Amino acid sequence: MRPNNRPDIIDETATLIKKITVGDEVAFKQLFALYYQQLFHSAIYFLKSKELAEEVVADIFFHLWVRREMLTTIDDIDKYLYVAVKNQSIYYLRRKNVMPNSDVLELYNIEWIPDSDDPEGALLNREYEDLIQQAIFSLPEKCREVFRLVLSDRLKHKDIAHLLDISEKTVEAHVANAYKRIVQFVTKKYTSSSTKKDK
Repeated sequence: MRPNNRPDIIDETATLIKKITVGDEVAFKQLFALYYQQLFHSAIYFLKSKELAEEVVADIFFHLWVRREMLTTIDDIDKYLYVAVKNQSIYYLRRKNVMPNSDVLELYNIEWIPDSDDPEGALLNREYEDLIQQAIFSLPEKCREVFRLVLSDRLKHKDIAHLLDISEKTVEAHVANAYKRIVQFVTKKYTSSSTKKDK
């Protein structure tokens, strides 16, 4: 989940954590900025709600600040934050007694190059994008979670394996399975659509 795996970024995070433990608010804000986006994306994955995702991330950082003295005891801040987001999101769902609605928000941004001279083509692109979204939501839960970390967070396979406590081979298998299922889903939908139009 680390925004960048370069050694200098890793050193920067360690330095920020040390400063935070002694009450450095500037360092805390820098850590927040460093991790917010990916934590927010992770929360959205579980909650399917921007508002709840923002609440979850805010809660995590609030408790992080309140218990800042214990930060030096955390061996892996990336893993700690990911697990915190996951657990807090599940807690929110149970506490608020709500079920995530996959229609509320698109979790995976697939960007298309708009062509103002071809409105029909733009419409087809939009339809295809929606179809890809549906295909991703149809994936098994663990497969979908791995695929999100690859697609949205752009993490390397070894980083995903570390976060989820699975092997790199398992990550590779989930990614390969995701692409295979998405192709099958889209092909099936398009074949079905074409058949209906021909009748």
